[in-house]
Amino acid sequence: MAFRPTHCLIEGELDNTQLGAVTGWIRFVGVNAPVVLKLRGNFHRDIQGAKIRFRGEASPDDPDKEAYMEGFSTSQNGKVGDITAGLPPTEYSDYPYIEWYSEENGRVVLELDKDQIEVIGQPVPLEEAVPVSRQQQSENLAEFMHEVARRLAERG
Repeated sequence: MAFRPTHCLIEGELDNTQLGAVTGWIRFVGVNAPVVLKLRGNFHRDIQGAKIRFRGEASPDDPDKEAYMEGFSTSQNGKVGDITAGLPPTEYSDYPYIEWYSEENGRVVLELDKDQIEVIGQPVPLEEAVPVSRQQQSENLAEFMHEVARRLAERG
């Protein structure tokens, strides 16, 4: 029950240099402007305190993918889910995984290959980095599922 637009991804950049916040932009096929993210939380410890730049394999003018992105907001506000480059120490996945909980579009997940991501800058030293709380991530998912159930109940 997640929105998974990896196949529509052109490119993006996310910044966690200010701990407690992830900001950035992503370009998708079918979205006329860059999607701007303003999220609360941190990357996983492998890249915490750094920026990441990533690219997808979608062509900017692929009409077959435009319909999938219909209704996707160019303003994504909410909470960081799991965001990792899949580097040691592996706390979530051994490949790049970008997840957030959007107030506008719900849970969004991008899964990439290691050659599609670049870490920019120096992450926080491991001994100073804060592990992402599995309990908080479970609460984020439960909150998202509760909202999905509420919206389904409203429909009838």
